[in-house]
Amino acid sequence: MIRRAGHELRNALSGVSVNVEVVRSRAGREGASGEVASFAGRASAQVEEASALTDGLLALVSSVLAAQAAGTLKEAGHGAGSRIELMIYGDAAPSVVSDIERLASRIGVAVEQHGPNVILTVLREGKSHSKD
Repeated sequence: MIRRAGHELRNALSGVSVNVEVVRSRAGREGASGEVASFAGRASAQVEEASALTDGLLALVSSVLAAQAAGTLKEAGHGAGSRIELMIYGDAAPSVVSDIERLASRIGVAVEQHGPNVILTVLREGKSHSKD
């Protein structure tokens, strides 16, 4: 279900991205306002970021659920300073961890990796890039 939902989310974001790209290319033609192109460029960048964050969220949720099912999920605390430890295996592990790291950097979560063990720690408020 999560994979399917993620696929649909990416499809929707892709559609927005394609349409914004069309607006940007047409706005760049002679006589079109440069201001429209600027807005379209920013919107396109935001769609790309939203897509990357969606990938990270889906990677995180899938990894947590897999670790929970395998009995390898460890949790400690709630809120700032809380930690979860999970194991991520397989050929896709580097890509999954990369997606999680990108999301984590935006939401104030530190990521440590020791082989297949991945430890996520919630940072205090103000340490998140999204709050700065």
